[in-house]
This record gives sequence, structure tokens and C-alpha cells, in this order.
Amino acid sequence: MKKFLIGSLVILLFIAISCDSGKKLAQTRQTAQTAFNSGDYTKALSLWEGIINNYEQKGNEKECPVYTEAGIAAMKLNKDEKAEKYLKLATYGNMSTEKTYLALSKLYRQKDNLSLELENLEIYVNKYPSGPDIDYVNLRLFKLYTEIDLYDKALIYWEKLSPETQSQLESLQNILIVYDELDMAEEAVATAKSIFTKDNENIAAYKWMANHYFWKAEERYQKEMNIYMENKTRKQYSHLLRVIDEVTVDYKKALKYAKKLYKLEPVPENATLLGNTYDRLNYKKEAEYYQNLGKK
Repeated sequence: MKKFLIGSLVILLFIAISCDSGKKLAQTRQTAQTAFNSGDYTKALSLWEGIINNYEQKGNEKECPVYTEAGIAAMKLNKDEKAEKYLKLATYGNMSTEKTYLALSKLYRQKDNLSLELENLEIYVNKYPSGPDIDYVNLRLFKLYTEIDLYDKALIYWEKLSPETQSQLESLQNILIVYDELDMAEEAVATAKSIFTKDNENIAAYKWMANHYFWKAEERYQKEMNIYMENKTRKQYSHLLRVIDEVTVDYKKALKYAKKLYKLEPVPENATLLGNTYDRLNYKKEAEYYQNLGKK
């Protein structure tokens, strides 16, 4: 009976100590979070590191719940190596959250480490598709995949963006590039027109529209002309005249955009495009003038 009572007292004492330790841990975490929220990142990091040391001394690193918080505080203090260490430790155990991978992606963005930024953004998307920062993550992935010419992937993330984000000028400029590279001309034309409603002097959009309509007309004109040259019949000539009337519409559209483009960006490349467009519309004087400018 005496041994039973002693054993019970030991268990109760252990429970009491554990509860007291748990309360102290919770209080320390709350104090650290309050310090962090007030901008005292040094104090917050110090308190969180105290908790980390406590777990590490007991050999319970994988159960430490504050690696992410400590990593984010270290980032605020520009202690990137320490931040990376703590955030990676959070991923090794079961204590990582959406904040862990978001912070890692931002850390690697600062370090200009594209592959690791992408890796952590993709982890975020896969693990937390409804996470609080999913809009930021999708937008960042859209931009990055556009930058590295993975246009199919960029299009996937474009379709995940909110209408509000899609309507932003920078987003429209990026999706114009994607549509162009994926030969989605109809979507690209609509996008360029949307860009003009926000920026009526957008060089990239004018350049795309001028080239689109010129080459759309030019390729058809050359194709039909080659067919006629191989088969100079009255019927084929009549067909060619109809085609010329049709492509003239596109050449005129190209001229409108090319004139504005050259006004915004008077460089030889744009002068050549404008001169060639004038030439196709039989404005020989203007064509010669701008074609000569294009040679300078």
C-alpha cells in the first residue's frame, strides 16, 4: 500500500511538472508572438530560440513547434542563414505549416535561387491549395514560369488567378507573352486590347498587334501569290484579287498599330515594319522613307 501511494505521488508530481512546463511554454510563445507583432524581432527570436534550445537539449527537435516562427523572425533581422536553418528544420519534422513554405520561397527569392523558390511554391500549392496566401503563390508561379519560358505551366497558373489579379496591367502583359508563344492569337488580340484600356501607350502591346496583323496578312498574301505564279489562270487571278482585298484589311490594321508604335518607339526595327506595311498598301513614298530609316 505504501509503495502504491509513493508511486501515485510520483506520477502526480510528474503530471504537475509537465503541466507547469506546458504553461510556461505557452506563455513564452505568446510573449514572443506579442514581441514579433510589435516589431521587436530580436526579442521574439531570442524567446523562440530559448524554446528551441529546450527541445534540442531533450532530443525532441522534431517536436519543436516554433522553428517556423524563429525562421521568419530571423528573416526580419536579415539573418538569412539562421532563417534557412530553422525553416528547413520545420520541414524535417511534422511542424511545418503553409507559413513555412511561403517563408522559404521568399527567402530563396531574396537569394535569387530560382529552383528552390519554385520548389517551395509548388509544395505550398500541393499541400495548401486553399491556403491564405494561395493567390500570391499562384501569381508568383505564373510570373516565374513565364520568365523561364515554360509557357504551358504559366497558362495553368494564369487560369488559377482571380479575375481581379488577371486584370492587372503586369498580369496582362505577361499573359500576352504566353498567348503569343503558344500561338493563341485570338486570346492575344483580346489581351492587347485590354492592355490599351489601361495603358494606351503600351509599347509591347502595340508591337504585338502591328506584327500580328502584318504577318497574318503577309503570310496569306505570299501563299496565294505563289499559288497564282504556279497557275496563272483567269480563275486563279480572280481569286488572288479577292484575297488581296481581304488581306488589305489586315494590312490597314497593322498600319494603325505600326504608326503608333513608331511614334512611341522610333527605332530602326519599328521603322522597317512601318515601311513594309506602307509598301503593301502601295504608299510608295512613305514606304521608302521608313524603310530607309530602318537601315540606319
